[in-house]
Amino acid sequence: MKVDLPRYCRTFHRDMMEQRPQLLEAAAVISEWWRNGRTGDVLNVSMPTRFGKSFISTAFTCWALLGDPDLRVLRASYAADLAEMFGLQVKDQINKVCERMEVDAPAMDGTRSRWSINGRTQPSHAAVGIGGGITGFGFDVAIVDDTAKNMLEATSAAYSRQLQVFKESVLLGRLEGRRKILNVGTRWTVNDWFSMWPDADTYVLPAMIDGRSCCEAWKTTAELELERSRVSDAVWNAQYMQAPTETGRIRLFEGWQPERVATYGGRLYAVIDPATDYGKDWFVIGIYSVDRGIVTLVNMFAEKAATPEQAAEWLKRWDVDIVFCESNGVGRSVIGKLREAGIDNVAGFATKTDKYSRAYVQRDDITNYFRIYEGCNPDAVSELLREADAFPVTGDDIHDDLLDDVVMAFEKLLKL
Repeated sequence: MKVDLPRYCRTFHRDMMEQRPQLLEAAAVISEWWRNGRTGDVLNVSMPTRFGKSFISTAFTCWALLGDPDLRVLRASYAADLAEMFGLQVKDQINKVCERMEVDAPAMDGTRSRWSINGRTQPSHAAVGIGGGITGFGFDVAIVDDTAKNMLEATSAAYSRQLQVFKESVLLGRLEGRRKILNVGTRWTVNDWFSMWPDADTYVLPAMIDGRSCCEAWKTTAELELERSRVSDAVWNAQYMQAPTETGRIRLFEGWQPERVATYGGRLYAVIDPATDYGKDWFVIGIYSVDRGIVTLVNMFAEKAATPEQAAEWLKRWDVDIVFCESNGVGRSVIGKLREAGIDNVAGFATKTDKYSRAYVQRDDITNYFRIYEGCNPDAVSELLREADAFPVTGDDIHDDLLDDVVMAFEKLLKL
């Protein structure tokens, strides 16, 4: 279209633009970026949740396709279904705009995931989820809208690696021609999708400006102040103000002081977090009792220079029902050595997400239903609390192996 994107939005989405004029600011930035004559450049547009970032990116897609029917657009999101829904919204908006202009709408044929305008052989619009792929086609512009469905996923190191693979093996390899990338979303952490484009132009809208809501029609200042009182500083800085802290993660167990008990009941289980680097990494065995939903740490073996054989000798002092041992990486060989040393009741289990994500899921249960037996190894207890207080902040002398053993215990024991 000959008009710029802000005028398009004012004409066809007047009510939304009057309620949220900040979207016009974003539209002006996007319009200038699209028409700047450069190829291969990236624009990051970040806003708080539910403000209208997907709305403005859909409006941009319609405006761009109406202006150039030969354009090829790739729309990506954390799930293919969501990206396909955006594609349906684009088709619906194009039809409505053409109806208001009293012109015939172009034919838009194909599937939910790929459709073309007026019978073109190349897709005019394709939708893909993170982790999916597009083969056989190229695109002029990619719009990446919300790469994470929630904070837990956004803070996962494993998911961050998946995003990097998507960027390098799917997205960049499919861009041709203008090769522009528009990223829209909410900031969660310093290690999110936006951080992977350090040279990008940026438009950032914080939830509050000079102590007032950025848009009272969206959320009033009083409503935002109430929400601010209910979330941690890390969440507020990231999700609301679009300025993640250095760690980008909540301190899950800061100041945590679990209850100490003189007795314990129930059956005994062991959970092993094996060392990956003998002599440097902690080799941890936790002995736990489970009784009426309460998990008690009875004792803990935590040594940096231990071997599986030494750990097995310590473990034989306890009459445990079953020994759970993490089997990722070196864990598989540790299980074999434990069995050779006489620990026959050992069962392996794999962890599929990073430590922070697993701890985030188990945090409430750990803080409410975890106890420490008074006779537990005091050095191990001291190290456990030190790790918990610093988690997820780490340093040269701070690890999270003892805490991770507790997390794994809750993952395994409460499912029995």
